[in-house]
Amino acid sequence: MKVNQVVMISRNPVFLFSVLLIFISGCSTKRESLGSDNEIIVIASIEDQEDIRNVLEKIFSDTLYTPEPEPFYKIKFVSPKGFNNLKRQTNLVVASIGDNLLNSGTNLVKNLLGKDNYERTIDGGDHFIFTEDQFAKGQLFMILSGQSKDDIIQDIRGKEEWVRSRFNENFNRKQKKYLFDQMRRKDVEKDFMKKYHWSLNIPWGWEIIQEKPDSNWVWLGREMPYQWVSVHWEEGLTAPDSLIAAEVGWNFPQKFYGHIRYHPYKFNIQQTSFLHWTGWKITGIWESEQEAQGGPFISYIIFDGVTDRTYHINLLIFYPGNDKSIYLRQLDLIAHSFHVRKE
Repeated sequence: MKVNQVVMISRNPVFLFSVLLIFISGCSTKRESLGSDNEIIVIASIEDQEDIRNVLEKIFSDTLYTPEPEPFYKIKFVSPKGFNNLKRQTNLVVASIGDNLLNSGTNLVKNLLGKDNYERTIDGGDHFIFTEDQFAKGQLFMILSGQSKDDIIQDIRGKEEWVRSRFNENFNRKQKKYLFDQMRRKDVEKDFMKKYHWSLNIPWGWEIIQEKPDSNWVWLGREMPYQWVSVHWEEGLTAPDSLIAAEVGWNFPQKFYGHIRYHPYKFNIQQTSFLHWTGWKITGIWESEQEAQGGPFISYIIFDGVTDRTYHINLLIFYPGNDKSIYLRQLDLIAHSFHVRKE
């Protein structure tokens, strides 16, 4: 018998407490979790799946426009009889609604939690339960249980971001390991820091597409899917407000890429926190003026007082006919590895 500590969300939005979740498992070393990092496998009975989907849609509402809408997480339902075959999935949810033990999902939830913890989800309002590495390394495991769909939805109000952040943290942790822990272009990283006083983590297989020191611009990328990161910098504070930042962002692709422009559709700018800087985040759709190409983009415009520079970090992806959200999120992790030399 193995005892794992988990977190349950109480009806009190501030009060989080730990309980013991008891599972019967072997003593062998756990293997790595399986499945895509942006996929959530939900174990639930057929009669509960529609209500559970409605609950999860309240939490996982993030959408990438490519320009077609694409969810950040793909939710896939499986009946409880598939639990043993899928319990090593990276993001695993076991869910049920109601207390009818003839419901296969409810019976599974009660067996996993034990009588007291299960009853707390029905009567006490602790509807969301998390644990990490429960059946495999790098796994996020969640149990969702309540007397009714409305009870669960009422409980989750105001906590959606917290629940979503648990999955985002697991995604980022695993993707960083994939991108950065094995091999990196450390020679290029060191060269950038030496020449330009900034750098970022560059995964193996990435190449310098263009490097223009006179224009303070560097363009990096890889193929299949086409993922591009470019960094431009200027002395001083050049984007002090949203209007100027939007103009800088809008003109950026034609100024530096030449044949690329942004489309007004979904073009958006908002103030954001980027690492330890406050800056501007611009998102939208790019398109080629020469070919039938396009896709989503992200730009960050930040001012660093130490180097007295404004930095513009631009992320583009081109992967026609395929899901793009996971690859754009990889680019975002690369962007968030950006750092400057401390004077």
